[in-house]
Amino acid sequence: MNIKIRLIRPPVPKFNLNVFETNTLQIIPIEKQTQESNCNSIRQDNNSDTSSDNNQELSFDRKKLSAIVEEMKNQISLLGLNEDLLKVAIQLLQPQLLSELKKKKYTAIAIAIAGLIAALKQTYIPITQKEILAKISVSKKLIKKILLKIHNNYKLESVVYAFIQSISQNLGFNQKFIKFCIQVFKKIQQNNLIQGEHENVIAAAIVKYSGDIIFANRGGIIPSVIAQQAKCSISTFKIFHKKVFEKLYLLCKN
Repeated sequence: MNIKIRLIRPPVPKFNLNVFETNTLQIIPIEKQTQESNCNSIRQDNNSDTSSDNNQELSFDRKKLSAIVEEMKNQISLLGLNEDLLKVAIQLLQPQLLSELKKKKYTAIAIAIAGLIAALKQTYIPITQKEILAKISVSKKLIKKILLKIHNNYKLESVVYAFIQSISQNLGFNQKFIKFCIQVFKKIQQNNLIQGEHENVIAAAIVKYSGDIIFANRGGIIPSVIAQQAKCSISTFKIFHKKVFEKLYLLCKN
């Protein structure tokens, strides 16, 4: 039987978001890092016999590593983040990045920004790549290349949860709403609907989908409100939202 899908276009909501009960939400804390920094692998025993060229090479590595760390400190201060993030970011750096730096394929500031973005995901802090790059002129393509070389074994679920919490909290929604959003996210995962979308975009689509259901009699939530809190474009999260809506709509009908 053919099912005709009619996309719901809720009107602009007239309810006051601030009247909903709110609970204090705790962002997942920074995980303790026990492993030693990968950057230690570039250090060598000072007591061993080394040539003048080796000494110069080590001096170059130290200077560049210092430049990377200093840039990370500047960005952490600029964004008002916890200084502990620096330790996580340094531990994610790979020695081969310094090798690429020597070949002038990458810049110290690009490595610093990429390392910081990776650390944010590792610690589940809901700050987008867009927010960081908006304050500095670094090529997005270059950042992506470096991120691919950084071994960052983070959990997608935890990052999406953090963004759902952040968006919902800023809109004045309570813990029950957040739990419903997480249920929707699990359903999305079960149906393999995620195909490389950014975590904040996924979270924005989920909050929109959940809000349109829970607050249907109040007109749902207009996209611009969510996009503003998720720090993403309306068109970007609308594309993913449409996919989620159509797939889950069909599942409910079957």
